[in-house]
Amino acid sequence: MANKTFSQRADDIRVCIACNQACIGHYALGAPISCIQFPESGRELEYGNRVTVDSSREVLVVGGGPAGLKAAAVAAERGHQVTLYEKSKRLGGQVLLAQLLPERSEFGGIITNLEHEARTAGVDIKLGSEITTDALRASEADVIVIASGATPHIPDIEITDSANVVTAWEVINDEAECGSRIVVADWRGDWVGIGLARKLIKAGHQVRLATVANCAGFNMQFYTRDPMIAEIDQLGVQFTHYARLAGADEGTAYFVHASGGHMMDFECDTLVLAYGHDSEMDLFNSLEDSRTEVHVIGDALSPRTAEEAVLEGLKVGSKI
Repeated sequence: MANKTFSQRADDIRVCIACNQACIGHYALGAPISCIQFPESGRELEYGNRVTVDSSREVLVVGGGPAGLKAAAVAAERGHQVTLYEKSKRLGGQVLLAQLLPERSEFGGIITNLEHEARTAGVDIKLGSEITTDALRASEADVIVIASGATPHIPDIEITDSANVVTAWEVINDEAECGSRIVVADWRGDWVGIGLARKLIKAGHQVRLATVANCAGFNMQFYTRDPMIAEIDQLGVQFTHYARLAGADEGTAYFVHASGGHMMDFECDTLVLAYGHDSEMDLFNSLEDSRTEVHVIGDALSPRTAEEAVLEGLKVGSKI
């Protein structure tokens, strides 16, 4: 950090985004410490030095989220000619949603840092450019990297037309009309469920967080999770654990106890689905018979967290 400052490269300093995930979170799990923004840390023997390529190749990256940005940056830094296509007008993918949750604005810094890394390496970033299947198949790129992300998962359950059911993305983007009594159905036990409960209770709604895990925020680092649970508990959020969503109609959300098997019914005006994501695989599947070298990374491969996405971007960018 000091060397970057003295050499007039302050913009190269990665600002911490306060996620506590791969650093102290790994420490608590007994795993090697790293950083979700810079997974080279803790892996210096394998990824500490960029190996310049003997022959530059044309690389096309689809998707400007954490995975796509990291893959593009590393490939370009090694000497490849890289073009990244992002269909929206902003880079970030799901990070743009995550940073909208209460007191999570810092998390958006991961995109600020990865974008700087990519542009510094010479990546040609094309925003507002949705690349079609035909265009992809007609491309003369030597390598295609699919980092097209994911979409909200809608569980296969019985939901009547009269039920007011919305997705977590719609609530975070303030696109949903929510009633006064809300049940948040949380399958992943991560930032999303707790963040939604926090957002909605602060907006004046009555909120129940119904999670299939044995603890709200089960997959979060306890350094971060426990203070948040204490806060929303004091604000009045009701918690129900072992709750697997079974269905919904007008005025009621139905759950099955994941351990006991008995039914649990909760009156509500709105049911919010925080039930994970489905990979966007259409572009990748369209290249199944292609002779071009194709890689798929991030949530397009399997929906997880930004940590896995950035690490996979590093691995693919180093491999090409």
